[in-house]
Parts: sequence; structure tokens; C-alpha cells
Amino acid sequence: MMRKNGFTMIELLAVITILGILSSIAIGGVTQYFKKAKKQDFAMLEKNMKTAIDNYFIDHSSSIPAIGGNFSIKAKDLTDEGYLKGLEDPDKTGSSCDLNTSYVLVTRGGSETDFNMTLNYKVCVICSKMKSNGC
Repeated sequence: MMRKNGFTMIELLAVITILGILSSIAIGGVTQYFKKAKKQDFAMLEKNMKTAIDNYFIDHSSSIPAIGGNFSIKAKDLTDEGYLKGLEDPDKTGSSCDLNTSYVLVTRGGSETDFNMTLNYKVCVICSKMKSNGC
């Protein structure tokens, strides 16, 4: 009587095929997760730029644009004056986004009779692989 030890070639191929399918599904999910995380990091950079310009206006109220006017400031200027801590690239390559070409454009809306100050922000952040819409 012959005793059967081990697995047949068909059984091994079936297991390897199943493992391959499962790993391809997992890799796709992980890739999507990383893309989403980079987009969220980039959105946070834009939000930090808005917060930095608000803090800048607290100390430089003369820079607030007149109604219908606008004011632009580079990220480098906000960083040099301590309002922004830099812009780390969401790709985590150890580099930072371009501080000389990244900027915030603030336009003041409203009217002379309106007591509320309406500021509209256009944030332009330029990194190695990502860029704000409308830059």
C-alpha cells in the first residue's frame, strides 16, 4: 500500500492563485488609502495657508485690502515672518513645497454699507507632484 504525503501540484497551484488574487485586492485598497491620505495632507496645507494669512492680518491690519481690492503674499514671506511653519510635501520625500511660487490671494468683498468684512481666499500651493486648483 502506497502512502500519500504532501500536496498535489493542482492543490498548490490553487492555493497560489487564491493568494495572488487576495494580495492584488489588498494592494489596490492600500494604494487608494495612500492617495486619499496625500490629498487630505494637501488640503491641510491649503487650510494652514488660510490660517497663516488670517494671523498675518491681525499683526498687519494695514495690509487688509479695501473693498473690491486684493492682497497677495508668498508662502516664503509667511514662513520668514513666523506665520507658517513651512509646507512639507505630502509625498513625504523629505522636501518641502515651493515657497517662492506658493501664495495666497485675498480679495475683499462686500460694500460700503456692509459692516461685515468678507474675505475670499485663493490659495495656490505647488509641491513636487501636487498643485492647488486654479494656480
